[in-house]
Amino acid sequence: MGRYLLAVWVLLALAVSGIAEGEKFTQSVKPEDFKAAGLDRLSSAELSRLDALVSAYKKGVVDDAKRLAEEAQAAKRVAEADAKAAKAQAAESKKESQGFLAKAKVLLVPGTKIEYAVIKSTIPGKFNGWGSHSIFVLANGQRWQVANGGEYFTPSEENIQVEIVPSALGGYWMNFPTLDTQVRVKLLPEKTQ
Repeated sequence: MGRYLLAVWVLLALAVSGIAEGEKFTQSVKPEDFKAAGLDRLSSAELSRLDALVSAYKKGVVDDAKRLAEEAQAAKRVAEADAKAAKAQAAESKKESQGFLAKAKVLLVPGTKIEYAVIKSTIPGKFNGWGSHSIFVLANGQRWQVANGGEYFTPSEENIQVEIVPSALGGYWMNFPTLDTQVRVKLLPEKTQ
């Protein structure tokens, strides 16, 4: 008889707990609280969704889902910030690697008078002239190469003065004022170590 009574109590406890678990939140709220909370204005679909959320909350599912969603959002923000920083760093690196004349580009408005800056420097050491692809290293660190063929030789001079000026149809001329001559040149990129 003791086992029978114990089994009845267990079944009764399970039935009561099943009813409590199966009971919907919106049905368990007192009518005055239901109206005060504005739940009476929800549609039946919205009330069903509310019951489902409350049930999930009781089971701990909502907390896990919310936490996972917040972690995903945080990871997305970090990834976006990293991508933005990498893009800015790449742009800065590209900007730093450009030569002097590449940085000097401007937007021209029709009718604007254009004035070009002349680069004045020297070629350190002895200078004897140039061949068809000679490279000139200026005192300011720029490297210029002869762009057209031809050769020019002169008696040796020390630290000869040069001026780089833009040509009318693009490109550049390297003028040698003391020699009264010039050669067409192109700017070489900076050497990387």
